[in-house]
Amino acid sequence: MLVTKDFHVHERHSGDAQGANVVDYCRAAEERGFDEICFTTHLIITGPDTDHSVQPNKISEYIEEIESARESTGVKLGIGLEVDYFPQEERRLEAILDEYALDFVLGSMHYIRRFDIGARPGSMAFFGGRRIEESLDIYYEGWIEAIESGLFDVMAHPDYWRKYLHLTHHEQPSFKDYGQTVVKAIDSLKSYGVGVEVNPSGHRHGIGDCYPKLEFLLAIREAGVETVTIGSDCHSTDRLGENLGEAVRRLREAGYAEVSVFSERRNSRIRLNEILK
Repeated sequence: MLVTKDFHVHERHSGDAQGANVVDYCRAAEERGFDEICFTTHLIITGPDTDHSVQPNKISEYIEEIESARESTGVKLGIGLEVDYFPQEERRLEAILDEYALDFVLGSMHYIRRFDIGARPGSMAFFGGRRIEESLDIYYEGWIEAIESGLFDVMAHPDYWRKYLHLTHHEQPSFKDYGQTVVKAIDSLKSYGVGVEVNPSGHRHGIGDCYPKLEFLLAIREAGVETVTIGSDCHSTDRLGENLGEAVRRLREAGYAEVSVFSERRNSRIRLNEILK
């Protein structure tokens, strides 16, 4: 299944995507039949992983590279950011995002109480010694803050914390183990008009699944959340669009018939059949 849109793409300004150039992505997209990709380089303004981020004084350069590439490709190129949310930095984040003409802003929660749950040590430190429900209540409290900040169009990989959970919990949790706070977080998504990303990178992370799991997506659909996007979360051109067919299957399993795309922070919905080749 060839999917023609990818709304989570990291290029060289993400420190963990060195060598992934905008022009090379354009050539790869052309060769594989993509009609639209949206670059979402990391913006991480505090914590231990700021070296994985576009530096704020380089955002203009990042945007200019994409705008320049638009002149030499038929692929529609979106300009976005994947922004790590830190409540104490909310005003600074708002000022940065207001300064630039962006198409799309993904909100991310990689850090919980200063633990990087996307890394082995941070995940083990955060989840070790806690009941899973207690840990996830803390996680989704942070999610609610991010949603209600009004900074983001969509929340990325909603249960990304599953990546290294096996190091402290031998069984993957069922959705009922996600706790009660996740229900409040889903209500906030609906109330604040924020969407959810279906991200298939869990397949390459070894969990054999998309983020989020099916039951999560069923719950947000039942709550009336209509905005869902898909993105490969690629950090190199060879992974552009990787496993996006799994994301489409997940959406269909949950009963979604449309996917959202963004331009100038405005949401448009397209039927799933229209993004397939």
